[in-house]
Amino acid sequence: MSDSAWARFRRHRWLPRATLVLLLVALTAGFVLVRAEQRDRHNGDALARGCGGVLPRKDAAKLLADDAWWTLRTGPGPRGLVSCTLGGDGEDDPWFTVTAEPVLDPPLKGVRVEHVIGRSAYEDEPDWAREHQRADQLVTVPCPNGLPGYARPVTSFRVHASTNSPANEWLGSLVAAVAEDVRADGRCGGAAVRDTDVRPVTPPPQEEAPDAPPAECAWFRPALLGSALKGAGQSAHGATHAWAEACSTTVSKPGAAGGVVVSSASWWGEVLPEVRTEYGRELALAGRGGQPAAGTPAKTTTYELAVWAEGRCAGGRTLHRLGLEGTDRELLAARADSLLARYLDASGDCGDTKVLGKVWG
Repeated sequence: MSDSAWARFRRHRWLPRATLVLLLVALTAGFVLVRAEQRDRHNGDALARGCGGVLPRKDAAKLLADDAWWTLRTGPGPRGLVSCTLGGDGEDDPWFTVTAEPVLDPPLKGVRVEHVIGRSAYEDEPDWAREHQRADQLVTVPCPNGLPGYARPVTSFRVHASTNSPANEWLGSLVAAVAEDVRADGRCGGAAVRDTDVRPVTPPPQEEAPDAPPAECAWFRPALLGSALKGAGQSAHGATHAWAEACSTTVSKPGAAGGVVVSSASWWGEVLPEVRTEYGRELALAGRGGQPAAGTPAKTTTYELAVWAEGRCAGGRTLHRLGLEGTDRELLAARADSLLARYLDASGDCGDTKVLGKVWG
């Protein structure tokens, strides 16, 4: 009976082929199901390990493609903090990167006024120090107790993230989770980091209009040099850094007896010893009553005068310098004290100020 059934099955016009097709479909479905389960386990494991396991899994998964195998790249981030990248290997597969880094100011190339206001005031920065400017989401977290493991005090850190996922609204929760883990692990103190603290990265501000003086130069106007230079044109350059701020303004007026360069600078914190070394001669001579060399100067003689002061600003010791350069010696001598006083008045929360004296260059 069974032989005849098998024989009839083999002689059937389409049943053997249909059975084979069904068998292949079942095997394929089983293989796909097994592979899907393996992929889900693999992706879940990668997500659990990303950035030290602190990522909110549901939000992170919404950024990625369900049908892709996710590759995790993780490890210590810049200067010993956190960095992880997770996403598919395909060209169009979504991915995200989260990075935590300390906020460190690179050393200045020098402490003289021309160094502070220069276009390249800092020593070369590593690439990671500018990476946050190209990110999508960012939070900067204060660390009042200081992050351990650094030679200089580090009292804040930043966490930033980037993604190519269309579901980028979930990126902020990842940034907040990593930031809170770093804050807690580093025993920073301060308030907990929340999702609402994370902000989109905004483009760097546009450069100020050419006619608008920099904020560091706002204290000065040409009329302070006397009525002869009232309404004179001026060209100003200024900059503020972690341990110094400075301004240099060139004042000129047609028909006036030469132009005047007015510079102002303040230094505080860890650069003070270097300032005292760099300007050692001036500081040693300040207040000794020196004058320019006697005699009849040539018409092109340029005089330089610096006035120094020290004080306490925002709770720390500070050095201030006002510099004047021009061909009118009497004008420089007559205006130096009043210009220094105005600069110090505009310096904000400063007190216990002592004028150290003048020195001619």
